[in-house]
Amino acid sequence: MNTPICQSCGMDMKSTGDLGTNADGTPNQEYCTYCYQNGAFTRDVTMEEMLETNLKFLDHWNSETGNNFTPEEARPMLRNFLSTLTRWQK
Repeated sequence: MNTPICQSCGMDMKSTGDLGTNADGTPNQEYCTYCYQNGAFTRDVTMEEMLETNLKFLDHWNSETGNNFTPEEARPMLRNFLSTLTRWQK
């Protein structure tokens, strides 16, 4: 079974604690707890702002995946990836 990813930031949602919440308090399967709580996004950001937020966690991601991307290398790949997520679809 595939691990769902947040359709806002792209984070793997590995446990129910990672899931955001709907307005009625039930788990939201589409967005993580950092991006979505109580039926609303936690931050009003653009995709570019989300990209820059995600880059702050690049070292952690590199260590988890065995990659060694620099921010300059990761930025275009992350921009392309984020553009495929539901929140950023036009």
